[in-house]
Amino acid sequence: MSSTDLPDSTASALPTAEALFDHWLQARGNDAWTPLTAEAAKPYRFIWGAWSKYLLGQCVPAVAWHEASAVEVLHFINHIPQTVKGRKISDITRRRYWRVLDRVYDHALLNGWIEINPVHAVARGERPPSEDPKGAVLSDAMWQAGIAQIPAGDDLVGARDRAVLMLLFELGLAPEELRMLHVDNILHSAPVGDSGETQIIGVHVEGQRDNQQRKLSVSIALAHGLAHWLRARAQYPAMQGEPALFCSRKSRTLSNHTLLHLVTKTLSEAARNAGLPTPARLGPQIVRNTAIVRWLNAGMPLAEVVERAGLKNVNGLLHLRDLVSEEARTALAQRVRSF
Repeated sequence: MSSTDLPDSTASALPTAEALFDHWLQARGNDAWTPLTAEAAKPYRFIWGAWSKYLLGQCVPAVAWHEASAVEVLHFINHIPQTVKGRKISDITRRRYWRVLDRVYDHALLNGWIEINPVHAVARGERPPSEDPKGAVLSDAMWQAGIAQIPAGDDLVGARDRAVLMLLFELGLAPEELRMLHVDNILHSAPVGDSGETQIIGVHVEGQRDNQQRKLSVSIALAHGLAHWLRARAQYPAMQGEPALFCSRKSRTLSNHTLLHLVTKTLSEAARNAGLPTPARLGPQIVRNTAIVRWLNAGMPLAEVVERAGLKNVNGLLHLRDLVSEEARTALAQRVRSF
């Protein structure tokens, strides 16, 4: 289907189920963050096709895609037509089918072709469980334990680790954004007094996309943590003249492995010291997700969350909607409809 064949969201005529999927796929293919190719989308097309056949062939009377309700969605994912008779449908399979319907219907909602996503209408207790429900975000207790586990920074490595972890927990930076920070990305106040002394007031986050370009203010505690690291870094000969803000003993930049190891170790030790179960997922991305969810639950305006997180638009928050408060979820749904 060419772009000229795609349905117009302002038109009165609704797209067919197949045309809707193609419209969604083209939008995903053009997504600079997570582009989806036609080849990679074959499993999604199969699931959407199965859903369309179910609505038209097994529902009595037949149901158009835009008229489907939570009843049809729930019956479909609990009785997937292609499943071998007598074989139990796994939660992973149910969740996979659920996720495809949810994404395509969200696209229809975004374009104004429907008023309600029927997948959202399914009661929370009847939805297929997340593939990793414990690892989606950190619990409040685990979040506080993680912060308490941040090292004091008494030596070179400790000073670096303290600054890295404080940045991650406070600003919710994406792992790649944090790794790519340069010394010049630290923002300072104007010189004060005769000494000309300056204070750290923020961080300029850069990236390949315009939305990633943002300046974020920092707390006094984070400013002190960054200043402490810069002083320690200035005494490390291997980093003199190097632009990267963070390094390791083996590299002039902070590697993915080093960052993952640091966060995983910190959270594991935090759980053990606090007497909490170790989270199913560990790493910098789960800290970022938790920071974003906490901003949403605290009532931070959606536009500010999107900007603060460096996202393209509010759609970048949709994967977290099941993890936020009811109030935040309602606000997110309303914003998506009006987007």
